[in-house]
Amino acid sequence: MTTMFHLDFSSKRSKLALRFFTYGVMTLATIVLTAAAIFYAMGYRFNQSDLSFEQGGLLQMQSTPSGAKVYIDSTLQSANTPMRANLSAGTHTVELQSNGYVAWQKTFYLAAGQVLWLDYGHLLPTTINTSAIATIESAVNSLASPDHKWSLVQISANQSSFKLVNYSSTASPKVTDFTIPDDQLTKIDGAYGAFAIKEWDLNSRYILVEHVNGETHELLRLDRENAANTVNISRTFSLNISEVHFAGSNANKLYAKTDSVLRSLDISSNSASAVLVSGLESFVVYDDDIVAFVALHNVDDSGATQQKVVGIYSNSKETDVKIYPSDTALKLAYTEYSHHAYLAINSGGTGTTILRDPTATNQESSEIAVLNMPNSPVGWMNFNSAGRILAVGNGNEVATYDLELDSSAAWTISGAQITKPLRWLDDYYFWTDAGGMLKIFEYDGNNERDITSVIEVNSANLSTDGKFLYSIGSSSSGGAQLQSSRLITD
Repeated sequence: MTTMFHLDFSSKRSKLALRFFTYGVMTLATIVLTAAAIFYAMGYRFNQSDLSFEQGGLLQMQSTPSGAKVYIDSTLQSANTPMRANLSAGTHTVELQSNGYVAWQKTFYLAAGQVLWLDYGHLLPTTINTSAIATIESAVNSLASPDHKWSLVQISANQSSFKLVNYSSTASPKVTDFTIPDDQLTKIDGAYGAFAIKEWDLNSRYILVEHVNGETHELLRLDRENAANTVNISRTFSLNISEVHFAGSNANKLYAKTDSVLRSLDISSNSASAVLVSGLESFVVYDDDIVAFVALHNVDDSGATQQKVVGIYSNSKETDVKIYPSDTALKLAYTEYSHHAYLAINSGGTGTTILRDPTATNQESSEIAVLNMPNSPVGWMNFNSAGRILAVGNGNEVATYDLELDSSAAWTISGAQITKPLRWLDDYYFWTDAGGMLKIFEYDGNNERDITSVIEVNSANLSTDGKFLYSIGSSSSGGAQLQSSRLITD
């Protein structure tokens, strides 16, 4: 005789048990699915070959123009740019393709758990068309503003007349005359001396211009909105100013080297500070109140022995960072990135030391890397505007260090001999006009491209929408022309 077990689901106890069982299954499923989602987001994948979980990384892709096909390790992806892809840890190659454009390619290393942004891929047209915008009599120098909307063009080394270019309308920039008032300049026998454009302020309104006429050395602040607002800084402060730089976004505040000392100058009140740093040799300004400097200081009160000091002046305080022998030739660059300060120091050789948080205590300050040039000693150095990438160079040799990726690159640029420091086109691309050819390439030397013929020592300027690259070339009439090279086809 078989006894059947009968469960009465209508009973209160059975219903309660069933409810707890259902809730338990749902909770367990939620935990499992959440854990799976977290693992997936962290890049973990199940490897069927050895039945194990492996952590990969996430690649984020963007391109200019967008909508490019993406090949990763020669496999076409299902989505065009912008897109993302979960990849295994290791070395990969990505290629972007779009009709009418030269393919863009990059080989990269993706670490386990890393999110890597490759959002700077500029696909350039197969054929780059360059057209004239305006003709000017000549161009011996020019400088683009930080916001890429303006450029000041010097038409002669010893004339006070300039051309001001407004790129606000990227398709049709406007050119106007800009003349420095006579009463702000010193003439000798009725003639001007030599002018040189030095720098724009961060807000892209004011420009520093140097005027040297015989023994007279003048530094002027120009206002692009009104030439009548020109200030002769040297006259205003009656100081022997050999070098001056804007202090961050405040165009009324300047840091200046006067008779081997550092001072701050306030144009709005016509006041100069007391000595901030003595024995000054060179300095670079960052933001409103940070100055990295090289100074020659006495070792003791006797003054018999001296030493070079690399330091930071900030918040009304001078902090010495490193000491060198007095005959050491030093170069500096300073930046702040991702909540840290970075100071790059070159002491004359091929290697550049990078310090993180240089003014912090010994326990917090650290040497994070030494960036080495291929063969030559460092001739120049700077950070990009975002503060992420340090570049050093000499002639055609270049080396870069990426603070974000903790990676470096070094290479030799092909083509004509380069005699000037490379300049940043944006945060990832350099440009050079060596040999009269405008050439651009990425910060690791990849994706190099000749753009158009230019007049050397002028500036290149990328439009705010990335569609045009502006430069100055020779006109058919024998003068100069402002020209635009189309980088994005309609």
